[in-house]
Amino acid sequence: MRSCLFLLAAVFHAAAAAQVPTTYHNPLPVRLASGELAQNCADPAVLRDPQAAQATWYLYCTTDPVSRNEREGDGYRFRFLPVYRSTDLVHWDWVSDAFTDRPAPAAPKSWLWAPEPQYHDGRYWLYYTITDTADAHSPEPGCDGDSSIGVASSASPAGPWQASGKPVVGPRRAAPGCKFDWTFDPDVVVDDRGTRWLYYGSYGGGLFVQRLAADGLSVEGEPRRVGTSGRYEGAEVVRHDGWYYLFASATDCCAGPLTGYALHVGRAASPLGPFLDRQGNDMAAARAGGTPVLPQSGNRWVGAGHNSVLQDAAGQWWTIYHAIDLADPVFAPGLTRRPALLDRVDWVGGWPVVAEGQGPSDRALPAPATTAGARDPPRRLPAPASTCACFGARTSRNRQPRPGAGCATPARGVRRRKAWPGARSPVTCTWTPTRRRCCRAHCRLALATCASKRGCGSMRRTIAARRMCRPASWQCGMTTTT
Repeated sequence: MRSCLFLLAAVFHAAAAAQVPTTYHNPLPVRLASGELAQNCADPAVLRDPQAAQATWYLYCTTDPVSRNEREGDGYRFRFLPVYRSTDLVHWDWVSDAFTDRPAPAAPKSWLWAPEPQYHDGRYWLYYTITDTADAHSPEPGCDGDSSIGVASSASPAGPWQASGKPVVGPRRAAPGCKFDWTFDPDVVVDDRGTRWLYYGSYGGGLFVQRLAADGLSVEGEPRRVGTSGRYEGAEVVRHDGWYYLFASATDCCAGPLTGYALHVGRAASPLGPFLDRQGNDMAAARAGGTPVLPQSGNRWVGAGHNSVLQDAAGQWWTIYHAIDLADPVFAPGLTRRPALLDRVDWVGGWPVVAEGQGPSDRALPAPATTAGARDPPRRLPAPASTCACFGARTSRNRQPRPGAGCATPARGVRRRKAWPGARSPVTCTWTPTRRRCCRAHCRLALATCASKRGCGSMRRTIAARRMCRPASWQCGMTTTT
């Protein structure tokens, strides 16, 4: 009898293992209760359930129609923040809609966008955009553009959700009357001290961060701008190796096949920023920085952005984002179709590289790990393009000491730019507190090389005055490229 039980258990284990996908292909199969594939999952956000015995993730999507078969009145049915569940990060099944109607303090015609799930203090929290706030919570009654951030909580990641009834961040005036900044796209990150920070904002006014109150129902302190106005939306902030990385999307998300939506990234030593790109440019500056991280590659996917960054069961990083299929770009006239896509994230030289830098994938690729010991071996990727990335003591608001990997020669496989005659071998230098002298020595070497060449004088004087090397400010013999 016992041997039969062991045999039966082995059969079930083998059957379960056979169902685990070894590869996947974009877009992700996100299924409704009927088995039909969902047509939309825009602004995707992912939460791994910390209370589940088996690795389980929940996917939350913005309010959109998801099926051409679901009608409501003369148009399509819009689902309020649909929720899906997966045990492999590839196959997703519908479990609920977060709301069946607009919760307070949303006005009767408000939309609910860009959900952000969190687990804190034994409960699940769902932050979301309210595009039109009820007059009782707005500084200007009768307006329809007074957006805010709402929140609901639940004992389960699938709901039911109980809305707080008050804005976490209320409508913010941009000018008298019904002119408001766009209080969109919430994102929450927890720092190394356990403090929770809420990011929000969009093109209208820029991106901001504020500390969340202990109860998660309001914000405290003054807002800090981390993304410039008119440039970014969809903030997604993650911690990795002592850095805070801000992913943000630019341009119109929803212009069908003409969409130029694109994802950018910057990093900071603090959740308050400043978030600088690879060239040291601030994403909150008027001439905004931001390193492209998911460029269009010429295949069928365009407009990739508004992402969620996560880890699989083995700790490998991934990102889920929405994009537009050129072969089927619109759900209906005026409604762009935005399915969910998945691609791997590798960290190279302190920067995220998505899909090996080749843009949204459109081929079969190894699937995420579903168990802790199944991680793929590290991929050999070229080091990111860089110049002598030396940062000394803080010299301006946008320059501060930062963690790094120490002074080193370029990684294997990095093509070296030909040095000027007489210069030493090109090197790459990354600042660390313990290797400051090493970095400055390399900067001085570059400075000497630059001084011997016509046209470097102004750069040389600038570098000498600041006693630091500005990334991408010169190309004199110590540059690595990819």
